[in-house]
Amino acid sequence: MKSNKITLLIAAVLSTVMLSACGNAGSDNNGTNSPKADTNTAGDGKKVELRVAWWGGQARHDKMNKLFDLFEEKHPNISVAREFTTENQYAEKINTQAAGGNAPDVIQTSSFFQHDFVTRDLMLELDPLVETGDLNTADFDPVDIGGGTVNGKLYAMSLGHNINGVLHNTVMFKNAGIELPKINWTWDEYVDAAKALQKSLGADAWATEDEGGVYRTLELFVQQRGKSVFKDKGLGIEKQDLIDWFTFWDQMRKDGLTPPPSIQAEQGDKTQEQSMLARGKVAMISKSSNQLKIYQGSAKDELGIVSYPMDPNGKKEVPLIVASLGITKNSKHPKEAALLINFVVNDPDAAVIFKGEHGPQASKKMQEAIKPLLGAPEEKEYAFIGEMMASSKPYPAMPEGSTSVQKLLLSTNESIAFGKKTIPQAVDEFFQQADQILNR
Repeated sequence: MKSNKITLLIAAVLSTVMLSACGNAGSDNNGTNSPKADTNTAGDGKKVELRVAWWGGQARHDKMNKLFDLFEEKHPNISVAREFTTENQYAEKINTQAAGGNAPDVIQTSSFFQHDFVTRDLMLELDPLVETGDLNTADFDPVDIGGGTVNGKLYAMSLGHNINGVLHNTVMFKNAGIELPKINWTWDEYVDAAKALQKSLGADAWATEDEGGVYRTLELFVQQRGKSVFKDKGLGIEKQDLIDWFTFWDQMRKDGLTPPPSIQAEQGDKTQEQSMLARGKVAMISKSSNQLKIYQGSAKDELGIVSYPMDPNGKKEVPLIVASLGITKNSKHPKEAALLINFVVNDPDAAVIFKGEHGPQASKKMQEAIKPLLGAPEEKEYAFIGEMMASSKPYPAMPEGSTSVQKLLLSTNESIAFGKKTIPQAVDEFFQQADQILNR
């Protein structure tokens, strides 16, 4: 009996060794060896769960899941709970969670949200983690470091930088018999192109989405007037600026160049894959340059990108958008959170998966690592950024409550589109409500 027990014990040990060896010999989807677990984990090796939140479409969701699967494999004591939503819902969701003391440990942010998050005291300052070496910015482009900085303090690690432009269906332009738009095209050229496109498209598709309620495009419009939508503690525009903006888009609707309000309103929470541009229902839409490759992945026709329309007598500067990852102030696991962020922005294995999702990556080394992997959409995207960088400037700071005002802009434009309010009435109410939001 004793001999049998010893034999069974030896067999169990051998079986465990063999299973362990098999586990280390796995391969990923590319047929390469799976990364070995990193023993240099943060903390004392206790099991830790990190909650991470981001926005985007299905393509980004899949990419982020691959990233965090790899991170968990390299750091087996850390599990990543993943929270994903669309961009339109994102900021409000994070602010609501933070107000309830339930914010994720790591959050994606960008130039559109970051100042609001910081002024709400939601984000952890990262400079101490850079000083200890938990976060590495040594190889970062200065514009990316600046994009994660508020009032001289670093709050977010850049995932890449991009610039707003007009994504357009090149086949629809060619079918309409008009030349593809060029950098610094004018507002008149934009409207003329929209009218020619609409004539070619007929009744089942439209020249452009209705962008009267889109904050980022309003920002580009007023920057040409030397202004910004926001200033330190309020609005940086006059009522006439907003009247002019809403009047422009009201005329586009009346001319039949945008989808009817009922159809446009349905687009709010649609992902890129479900968008009208991807489905061939509109010819143009204004988006960040990094989204060209995402939309192209779902569109059957070739897409291009060009600058937003310009006032020939206005300022030609364009704000640079930096997407980032930050740590929330009340996270119980800042060291592990820093480990995850540093993996995303500085690990070559992560770079191969992430592949410039938000534009040229902050780390020059990571950018070089992925250069051979870039396809035609990325080449167009990077060429556009390269041409526009000379006229770029940091994104303007936005006060607390600015994300709520961005949502108010959308609902105000919808109220005009559905005929519920006149433009002067809608503008008066917008300024009144925005003032209450920004000064409460």
